[in-house]
Amino acid sequence: MCSVLLAGCADQEGPVAMQPEEEIATTADASSVPAPHESPTAATADADDPAVFVPDGATLLDTVRGDLTGRGSADALIVLSPATTDGQALGDGQARTVVLLTRDASGNLQKMAENARIVPCERCGGMAGDPYAYALIEAGTVTLAMAGGSRQRWFHDYIFRYVPQRATWQLAKVVRGVTDTQTDLQKHVELTAADFGDIDFADFDPASLPPAPTLD
Repeated sequence: MCSVLLAGCADQEGPVAMQPEEEIATTADASSVPAPHESPTAATADADDPAVFVPDGATLLDTVRGDLTGRGSADALIVLSPATTDGQALGDGQARTVVLLTRDASGNLQKMAENARIVPCERCGGMAGDPYAYALIEAGTVTLAMAGGSRQRWFHDYIFRYVPQRATWQLAKVVRGVTDTQTDLQKHVELTAADFGDIDFADFDPASLPPAPTLD
């Protein structure tokens, strides 16, 4: 009876409130769109982008990916240049910062160590230009290479190895050399932990090492 006489049913049971069709559609659309901070795609992209670790005012000079701990993970190393000042003289300027990024338990990059003394300033390589040559990652080993000079060209290679017991990288070897580009006269030295002791990556200062070889 009620299925036929709709008006009568409304009088008996009370009016049924109907929601406008446009309002229903709007509500459904809003509930189906996740909030920005809940987007797994955006979160994953940020966590895997080394550029996220570049502070304001700094410039990303280099990014090198590799296995920093020897555990087979895709870690990263970044080199940052500070904000430069116009008119800096040759050999004058602030050193660059090297940051080591490893994977946490969730697979996201995290900052594990940094050093702001290893890579000299952009104008500290003499007539040869920027002294930062390259960075290399090889299964738990990090090599940072510098070079510069004019007639006498020098190079400094700093090799660090991961120490699991200390969860850090320690200086393992230093190779320094110099070459006279006109006479081809060369000289180089190699230093190991027996020469400089235990030095963590974050604490290393090239100025603490014995003087580099010269061609006097």
